[in-house]
Amino acid sequence: MIKLLITIIIFTTSSSVFAEGINVEGSLIQKHLEALSKIGNLGSGSKDGFTRTAWSTEESQAFKYIEQEGVKIGLESHYDEVGNLFLRTKNKAKKVIQTGSHLDTVPYGGNFDGAAGVIAGLEAIHSISKKGLPKDIDLELVVWRGEESTSYSVANKGSKFAFGEKIPANKKLEAAIQQQGFNLPSGEKTSPKVYAYLELHIEQGNQLELDKREIGIVTSIRGADRYRVDVFGKFDHSGATPMGTRYRSDANLTIAYMQVELDKIIRNYLEKGYDLVQTVGVVNSDQKINDTNKLVYNNAMTKVSGFGYFILDIRSNNKKQRQQYVENVLDTLKQTSLSLNTKMKITHISESDPAESLDPKLEKNIETATKRLGYSYTFLPSGAGHDAAIVSKHNIPTAMIFIPCKGGTSHAKEEFAKTSDIKKGAEVLANTMLSL
Repeated sequence: MIKLLITIIIFTTSSSVFAEGINVEGSLIQKHLEALSKIGNLGSGSKDGFTRTAWSTEESQAFKYIEQEGVKIGLESHYDEVGNLFLRTKNKAKKVIQTGSHLDTVPYGGNFDGAAGVIAGLEAIHSISKKGLPKDIDLELVVWRGEESTSYSVANKGSKFAFGEKIPANKKLEAAIQQQGFNLPSGEKTSPKVYAYLELHIEQGNQLELDKREIGIVTSIRGADRYRVDVFGKFDHSGATPMGTRYRSDANLTIAYMQVELDKIIRNYLEKGYDLVQTVGVVNSDQKINDTNKLVYNNAMTKVSGFGYFILDIRSNNKKQRQQYVENVLDTLKQTSLSLNTKMKITHISESDPAESLDPKLEKNIETATKRLGYSYTFLPSGAGHDAAIVSKHNIPTAMIFIPCKGGTSHAKEEFAKTSDIKKGAEVLANTMLSL
């Protein structure tokens, strides 16, 4: 009878907490944003942009700040061998619910990509702990190192290392890891087995803002296939060389035709219902490439172009569909080059697997928490990659929560998310964690 009474009391307490809902303090979120805005800042204010690259002094300073704030609220802190940070409650329970994101930025990036999720996770755990955490679970915040692919040309480096995944050898990356006081990855798994993983992130698109939704429940995460396409023509006088492929071998003209053909192809696939996006984000403008290949500087206003290149990014949440599309793309690029009397070289830069579907039960938990809090929501895929995609590959139930960002802008100094939106997302995160 006594055991039964204790069980009823415990159940009633945790249920009433959930019924009331967990509230997160917006002032604490703002405090953390302001603290991080001073780390890696490229000017006098947040509008100047940030650079906190992987395993840089700036990234380590941001980690140290979050670690100190976590310890202040009673969390236990430890780093794994490569420098991922784990902050956990102290119940020593077998069941661990984890949330996390990253603190590194792209060069001249913003202060919300990744950081919003870390801050929301910290304050979600803080808010639950103040209400009273059930003794049979622990909550853990993980801060992943090096999520962005702009440093060392590989994305999700910290989470990949934590799960024992290999990435291409890179001496500069190895040196950076050691300079920050950590060891080269041994290839052994250092991330603990957890019951569920939840990640909050700014959308990095404008669907939530345009559709006036406060919360996005992520259904899948697109994976990317990236290629560099070099086109070789012949430098000739722009006035003396007649028009037509009999006389001209024009690299820039070929690149223009290639982009038009790529647009035609993807429109056909989208009409068939394929999940695809593609972007030519660089045309003759990558500083690192130009530093090593001076041929691009031989182009001039009075010359037929003899050399040019572009970088193609293709993404989908369906790997099979993406592979089929890529085959068509590569064949079309070759045919276009031949038809315009130029030569071409294609280099495969990188590839990442999509998370074709996130955990439907966790999505339902997020939806229930969102409804209880009275926030508007929608389901949507993630076009950007996230550490959650790496976690989901390792048999851990995984879900993501999106919040709006101004104009959908990300990876730029204009990136911005309102504190009130981060607070709403953190409350959905907290109530979802508690419901588990």
